[in-house]
Amino acid sequence: MQPMPPNDNESKANAAQGPIHGKAIIAHGLMLLNLLFPLVLYAVLTVFWWQHRRSSDTLLFVAVNQAWIAATVSSLAFVAANALIWLLATYKSTFALITFEVYFIVVVPVFLIPGLLGLVKSNSNSMYLYPWLGRRILARQAKQD
Repeated sequence: MQPMPPNDNESKANAAQGPIHGKAIIAHGLMLLNLLFPLVLYAVLTVFWWQHRRSSDTLLFVAVNQAWIAATVSSLAFVAANALIWLLATYKSTFALITFEVYFIVVVPVFLIPGLLGLVKSNSNSMYLYPWLGRRILARQAKQD
């Protein structure tokens, strides 16, 4: 039994949502990769955010802004950890080991879990609001409209 071909309305809806859907996935993916390689992909995400930060599509607007703010906060935490090590000790010290352990055990999961949920929801063309950020971004878009 062959699957039935989609009707014209479904094809048009899928074609219209395709680019937005993909861009939301890219935003969450770049944020997750920034957790894995801190600061390496932050510039790419910043350019992507700059291009789409005022999108009229709610899914893309929320995804891009959430991802960029989360990447900014996690990158600042990474820079702060390195600054503490550089100012208070050396990278060969136990202090450095403990600082990075705390960073990877506490900070990374705080951003990893919402990022993964956002990626999965974007993949199904629906929106995930980060617990501490999403409603504020949604309210900001409502003010713009």
